Amino acid sequence: MKFEISLVLASLLSLASLLSVADVRAESGIDAAYVGAAGVLTLPQGGSQLRRLGGAAVRGGAYLADFWAVEADVAWLENAAGFGVDTLVHVQAWPVYGDLFGYSAFDPFVTVGARGWLGDHGVGQVGPQVGLGAFYHLDDHWSLRADATATLGLETDVEVVYSLAVGVQYGF
Repeated sequence: MKFEISLVLASLLSLASLLSVADVRAESGIDAAYVGAAGVLTLPQGGSQLRRLGGAAVRGGAYLADFWAVEADVAWLENAAGFGVDTLVHVQAWPVYGDLFGYSAFDPFVTVGARGWLGDHGVGQVGPQVGLGAFYHLDDHWSLRADATATLGLETDVEVVYSLAVGVQYGF
């Protein structure tokens, strides 16, 4: 029961974060929200009832600045569901990246946030999450996106859940 309450709270915090970002964006004039969909592969470690699974995820987010976004996502897998909220920071926003590579279509990023995984019979985990990823911008709106994340399990039999996601994203 404690896990389910934590998962519901994480979902509500994700929604509240996105709504507050929308208010900040409306006041500041920044208009860069996005939505996306991806295929997901999870690799749980630590002998839990969560299995190595493939599935799908949807994501929505908004930029607070040119290099910094807040996003929330939901993933559906064979025997599990995941809910997360992340902060995304573009590496390309750093001047050194442009000096070294100078290629704007490839856009690497790092993420930090929290995720909850809920499997069969209420078994799952909640914990902090970190990740690396990259966009390949096709045009001003459409991008290909790849993410690799690790979620640390807190007070569960799942030590870490690794996940890989590849998909598309549309920016408004």
